[in-house]
Amino acid sequence: MNSATMSIKAADDSCPLPTQLKPKYDFNWKSKSGEWANTAATTDYIMLALSWSPTYCASLSQSARDKEFQCIHSSTFGLIVHGLWPQAAKAANVRAHPRNCRNEPQLNSTFVKRFFCVMPSETLMQAEWEKHGTCYYDKATDYYTVTERLYQALSFPARTVMESSSAVVIKDTILKLNSPVLPSSAVRIDMSGSRLKEVKICYDLNLKFTACT
Repeated sequence: MNSATMSIKAADDSCPLPTQLKPKYDFNWKSKSGEWANTAATTDYIMLALSWSPTYCASLSQSARDKEFQCIHSSTFGLIVHGLWPQAAKAANVRAHPRNCRNEPQLNSTFVKRFFCVMPSETLMQAEWEKHGTCYYDKATDYYTVTERLYQALSFPARTVMESSSAVVIKDTILKLNSPVLPSSAVRIDMSGSRLKEVKICYDLNLKFTACT
């Protein structure tokens, strides 16, 4: 793989780790404005949402960026996992998908550091496990092991492509890098203006690529 197509992810040997985590990062959806629970929705497929870290960091104020580990190490983190989301195929809106199915205790620091290069935020890791993971997985270990495996199995364009290309070019390059197994229907590119925001990849319940509905 040459420099034009090398994968830009967080999970590599150069991934830094914080010297210590925040003491408290548990998640309680009931205390969050704009959050809700849907424990009745079925899981028909799963979406791996990958956030382009530079765009996320650029959306924050300078004071907020100075507190975000992935933004402090902006040259290291490119595509990081936003979450692995159980999805309902016939959902009419975002609230129709499974969400906040169980309240879970705070993940321990050893666990968080184990998966930190995939999702470099203890707050996000806890929230994604409770908001999404609990709706399909019994254990956080299962949720994050699957997440890591799916993430690391994909190849993505170089940072220069991600930072300066259109959604069409980014998607076409991703398809070429993961040819022939990744179909176009399983990939969704979300932009924030002219900047890449997220790459979303969809899987059936056997973890095979499927259309994002």
